[in-house]
Amino acid sequence: MTKTKMAVVGCGHLGTIHARLLAGRDDVELVAVVDPSPDAAARVAQAHGCLAASDPRDLVGRVDAAVVAAPTGLHASVSLPLLEAGIDLLVEKPIAAEVEDARAIVTTARRHGRIVAVGHVERFNPAWKLATEHVGRPTVIESARLAPFTFRSMDVGVVHDLMIHDIDLVLSLEPGRLEHVEAHGLAATGGHEDAVKARLTFASGLVADLTASRISPVLRRTISIWSATALATVDFNAKTVEVIGASPDVQAGRFVASAVPPAERAVMKDAFFTAVLPRETLTVPDANAIACEHEDFLAAIRTGRAPLVSASAGAAALEIANRVIDCLACTKFGSAHEPPVSIAHPAASPRPLPSLPRRKTG
Repeated sequence: MTKTKMAVVGCGHLGTIHARLLAGRDDVELVAVVDPSPDAAARVAQAHGCLAASDPRDLVGRVDAAVVAAPTGLHASVSLPLLEAGIDLLVEKPIAAEVEDARAIVTTARRHGRIVAVGHVERFNPAWKLATEHVGRPTVIESARLAPFTFRSMDVGVVHDLMIHDIDLVLSLEPGRLEHVEAHGLAATGGHEDAVKARLTFASGLVADLTASRISPVLRRTISIWSATALATVDFNAKTVEVIGASPDVQAGRFVASAVPPAERAVMKDAFFTAVLPRETLTVPDANAIACEHEDFLAAIRTGRAPLVSASAGAAALEIANRVIDCLACTKFGSAHEPPVSIAHPAASPRPLPSLPRRKTG
């Protein structure tokens, strides 16, 4: 078997996970890890018996592909030279901080005939795949992605850090053109937005209500999908999918609740989610979503097909995430007398810097 020679750029939380999983594959040779911190690079390199480097340019001529897990603002400055050198990339989400940088990655990959996948890992969650197979064309989506504060990914706000996962999931359902955005948020930790509620309205009529918080005392990752044929609720943490469907009487319009005789209502109430709107909890296959992401990326490299989450898809998710941020009315938490203000995402880091001044920790 010819092994694909790979590297991981960034030895923080996510980069360490990528390195461990890639090093354990029979079809991959983990050649190097890259981080500006010698200690961080050495720690991961020693664990997997590979080269430790401080500059992504050291990978040129040594690897076929790489995972970019650097800070978001540096994705373009790291990715573009590697693509130009003929290296295929799996870029962690979001693909970049700014839409123009994302587009530069897309066009550079096309110009040099390279594969670029984006790490929207929830697309590979078997619970999501199972839910979408049981729901028709969606009309409403409601998501909640809540987490305690971890001191990771502080180079971006919660929209780029967490909400963008659900933005990508919504876009994967092909809802059409985005027509309206409304967003409100809180900034509590002295930097970017930490909690946001957004409503996205699409040309197809789909309405997506998305909630993301990284200052929640509880961990929660759920998404509900409504359609004319089913209601599906996914719990990503519990790895469960619940689907509520319509009985033949409901489908044919024969069931009218007010027409049920009073004497039969108690029995009908107890049987409502079996006889009227049958409810089913589906068994979700066990799978490591990041490992599935690697499998898809490697298959794309070897066959030349597009990855499940392409650079163009990553750019589309980023564009909507940035539209949410641009219209965000954000309140500084703890300042009761200050009105909400609009906050814009920070400018991308200068592109010419190919090295990593800091590593991505989450």
